[in-house]
Amino acid sequence: MSNRVVRWEASHSGNWYAASGPQLNAQLEGWLSQVKSTKRPARAIIAPYAGYTYCGSCATHAYKQVDPSITQGIFILGRRSPSLISTH
Repeated sequence: MSNRVVRWEASHSGNWYAASGPQLNAQLEGWLSQVKSTKRPARAIIAPYAGYTYCGSCATHAYKQVDPSITQGIFILGRRSPSLISTH
């Protein structure tokens, strides 16, 4: 397995999510502060996959149920973005 770091330009910044880091952080914190945790942490969640502008407040309902202090691993399943598929 390669230890290579790959970086992409933030192509949707200011459109699918806030353009500035502090503004994005404030937006995420705002959504998370409005959601209550369940009595026990989730073993698995299903959250929407789209820009935060479209589904951020909905997705935080799922993410809020994750307890980072006891989480051993995170697996993200989803379709591969067409922009990441090489045509060569």
